[in-house]
Amino acid sequence: MTTTQDALGPGSATWNHLGQWRLMLVIHRTLVLQAAHPQIGAAVGQFSVYTARPWRRFLRTMESLQTYVYGTAAERQRELTRLERLHRRMRGTDPHGRAFTATDTPARAWVHLTLFEAVQTIHRLGGDPLSPTEAARLYDEWRALGRLFDLTEADQPADLDEFHAYFDRMAADVLEDNPTVRDLLSGSIFRLPVPGGLPIPGLLWSPLRYVVVSAAVQATAATLPEVYRRRLHLTTAPGAELFVSGVHRAARTFTDLLPKPWRYMPYASAAIRATGEVRPRTATTPEEFFTTILDQSGDGVVRWADLLGMAREISTHLDLDEADETAVHEAFEAWWRQLRDLTGTPVDGSVTLAAYRAAIAEGRYPGSASKGHGRVADVVCRLIDRNDDGQVSQAEYARLLDRSPRRHELIAALRSLDQDGDGTLHIAEFHDALTDFLAGRSDLAAGRYLLGRV
Repeated sequence: MTTTQDALGPGSATWNHLGQWRLMLVIHRTLVLQAAHPQIGAAVGQFSVYTARPWRRFLRTMESLQTYVYGTAAERQRELTRLERLHRRMRGTDPHGRAFTATDTPARAWVHLTLFEAVQTIHRLGGDPLSPTEAARLYDEWRALGRLFDLTEADQPADLDEFHAYFDRMAADVLEDNPTVRDLLSGSIFRLPVPGGLPIPGLLWSPLRYVVVSAAVQATAATLPEVYRRRLHLTTAPGAELFVSGVHRAARTFTDLLPKPWRYMPYASAAIRATGEVRPRTATTPEEFFTTILDQSGDGVVRWADLLGMAREISTHLDLDEADETAVHEAFEAWWRQLRDLTGTPVDGSVTLAAYRAAIAEGRYPGSASKGHGRVADVVCRLIDRNDDGQVSQAEYARLLDRSPRRHELIAALRSLDQDGDGTLHIAEFHDALTDFLAGRSDLAAGRYLLGRV
């Protein structure tokens, strides 16, 4: 049996397929199918704010979905807890007098399984259908993913054949025409405001919205299950199905030309980039550390300007304000004094490789970890662990490094330090690793990226 961890990890079918930009082509269709379930349609109609804040609702939904697959164990648990609190309050009576609750198990199973069907649909319409083996692998993983939502084995069809029979039965016997579905197919999406941050004038947005939304509605109508489409009495424009197939095939051809991370939405793309190969920590020699780290200019000696360059690099990665930047620079000044004094270098001189090697051989350098290089480690760890709780989740350090020019490499390097795989960087462990790195005793990929020499 596939475990939940296997289902969510790199290399799984779920990881490879879910976060693709192509999913956007069927997301409206998926929302309609979900809202067509009596329990979901009533809950969305009475409690959702999608009509007033459609973009916020859409983006939050996509972020939540990707968190289950591309987030860490801790991030998934926080998101599951949030959703449980949210859905527990969504209950009432629909216009037909039927009681509903968003925690209804068959309804939750339908929402979960329509997303699996959406992945199948983008590949079918794109002309690259999943092979029977890949589809079965994805479905097995999707059932394992469902267990995160407390869906048991009995709550989900046992295999792919049973899923297809289940989907046909739901379309024929359960899905209904309700106000939420009609709003999605006619009213709400025509009220879409300009997406936040886009400088599109209202006069231009109105006709653009009409064209895009009309196309989305036609695409949804053309690809809904035939039995449900008849129930809604939907008609499509001549050639709609051919047009939809052409758009999907064009999207597939275009995305296939892109580097793999670019084919995915931002959250998924960051996770995919963060799985890149990171060199394991190894011992290093004084010569290697001196020439590849300390000597930033590459001229064979170390001056204050070299350490100042490292301080500037860290400040750039962490996007520091003036106060924090000052703390970083003061720590590097302390390291420079330690390096200069313990190697016997004059105040206005340059540290040579011979002097550095001799100081290490005689035990004079690196000296006390409470000064110099240790002070740099203290400051960097304090800036990463902003709330001083001793640990930082991947989401936290991803946000921290949001403006770093080496964001993805740094995230991958920090993620590689997660020894127990729980998605949390323990600051004490990172502090020890960084201190050893700055003392020249061991290599550290995250340290190289932070200091600008890789």
